[in-house]
Amino acid sequence: MCAREVLQSWKEISAYLGRDVRTCRRWEEHLGLPVHRLNGSPKARVMAYKDEIDRWLEIKLHEREPGDVPWDRTGAPASGDAAPAAPASSLFTRLPAFLRSLRLPPSLEFLRRWYVMAGLACALVVGVAGWRFINNPSPVVPTAGRPAIAVLPLVNATGDQGLDYLGESVADHLIRDLQRSADHLKVYSFAVVADAVRKLGLEPGAPLTPDDLTAVGARAGADWLLVAYLTRSGSRLRIDYELRGAKAPTPLLTDHAPGTEAEMPVLEDRVANSVRRVFDVPTSAGPEALMACSVQATRFYESARAVERKYVLSLAPADLDKTLGLFAQARDADPGCALAYLGLGDSYQFRFVYEGRDPEALRLMNENYRRAYEISPDRAETNVGVAWTAYFVEDMDRAFAHLKKAYELDPSSLYVLTQIGSFLQSVGVLERSVEYYTRVVKAGGATADVFWLRAWSYEQMGFYESALADYDKMIELEPTDFGSRCQRARVLILMKRYDAAAAELAMAETFSPGDPLVGAVRALLAAGRGDPKAALAALGPSLPPGPSVRRTYYVSRVYAALGMKAQAIDNIEYAIGHAFEEVHDYAYFFPVLNNRRDHFLDRLRGERRFDEILRREEHRYADRLEKYGGL
Repeated sequence: MCAREVLQSWKEISAYLGRDVRTCRRWEEHLGLPVHRLNGSPKARVMAYKDEIDRWLEIKLHEREPGDVPWDRTGAPASGDAAPAAPASSLFTRLPAFLRSLRLPPSLEFLRRWYVMAGLACALVVGVAGWRFINNPSPVVPTAGRPAIAVLPLVNATGDQGLDYLGESVADHLIRDLQRSADHLKVYSFAVVADAVRKLGLEPGAPLTPDDLTAVGARAGADWLLVAYLTRSGSRLRIDYELRGAKAPTPLLTDHAPGTEAEMPVLEDRVANSVRRVFDVPTSAGPEALMACSVQATRFYESARAVERKYVLSLAPADLDKTLGLFAQARDADPGCALAYLGLGDSYQFRFVYEGRDPEALRLMNENYRRAYEISPDRAETNVGVAWTAYFVEDMDRAFAHLKKAYELDPSSLYVLTQIGSFLQSVGVLERSVEYYTRVVKAGGATADVFWLRAWSYEQMGFYESALADYDKMIELEPTDFGSRCQRARVLILMKRYDAAAAELAMAETFSPGDPLVGAVRALLAAGRGDPKAALAALGPSLPPGPSVRRTYYVSRVYAALGMKAQAIDNIEYAIGHAFEEVHDYAYFFPVLNNRRDHFLDRLRGERRFDEILRREEHRYADRLEKYGGL
């Protein structure tokens, strides 16, 4: 990585631009020259990056400023405001003014007329050559398939740390906006892009060199990169952005969108639609009315989401506490902000699932999800929230109804698609869950978690080769995650590839020595190889006292393989009856019990009790498939 070249004072900036200090100050105030102050104060020492100034100069050559005309979310003038005949600061009006500002020595003053005439002639040539782009100023790129785009975290170049939250939030909103054009574009989720950046030893939101950008594109698998900077233009903010090929040194599109912090949704829509126009994709008017929150509440909310993204990777309780505190601050700053209650509901769901299943956490989850829905009932995310409140009280019909409504409201949302897949997986409609997870992967949401979810559905149905392929992708993304290694070993055992499974388990144990999951998989391996003593010894630490759903996957199969058929069926029957009570999930669906490739459970066929369970679960499966299979 190359260090960025820095200009440390107004004197150095003016020398680099070839202008006096007064002109450079004027350009900062009126034209958004990217100058930074160390503490944000107008009187503080200044600095500038040469690459930002170079980019700013390039932008100035084809800038399209909307002036003071208010703009709606489509980028058109707001109703009641006449569209200007030409932008007030278009090239034709700015270029002569720019050339007149050039300071020349008296002996060369006569050259000014030549500069002006040459500039006007150049503008006329541009006007004649570019008349066909008047209504669609972005170049259109012909593509053979769906362009794959990675939207990088926005770089906050304002010097105002209070705006750091926009680094992730703007990128995430742009991604979700562009994913509404999933039929035409493949846009990687924020998690995929941020993971690609971190795996290269870089920090999301930090300025990247051209070599860094090429590496990120290769890591994410993107054809195109959308890179954006947040700067100031006088008293307003600006998103300066460029769309560039992952391997191309020259940007394909360079533009900017000015506005205030409160107008960020409008600016995001303008940026997204500029990208769509490059690929000749129909523009979007954006989603339905946003759940409007105050600027301060939005700051707290987006900051909380940033911490939440870290929490789902680490499951550190301190991160969850911080997330809850920020969401609560968002709620207190704006009690009518549905997003704040939605975030609180998500956080309390995390606390319930990952931190001891405390009934109070479940109560607070339900309370906040319901409040978010009351404020904004026609939002996809709030419908997902109340769907989970219904799920946790086993009201699956009501959960299904809200998930169906969420899908109707936002069918392109990877969040909605993932939640529907998870619901279908939980109620045993495994084939349909795979379809939803596959849509997420194809749309750009190929994270390790999504591959795990799809692999688990494949594995339960007996599609072991497909499950193994997804576990391999998980390991490619998270090579040191011992859980992925255990799951891969488990599928290899089901495929009777025992030596490969043993090697994978040895690798898993180096990452997490003595973990009970490694012991449970090792018990399954020993049972598959016909070693009852080793199987029971390895299973011992995983066995809880008394009947339990915990480790039932391994316990039932080890018992079945060792000829302990009555104990295996007892375990299966107990898990079917108590799984939701103990872990809020179901176990042993009909596709699992009917999987003839499971050579462990296959040994139970012909046993009267097992056959009765199979028939009962078949009826339950048919009922659920009829109710929920059409989602």
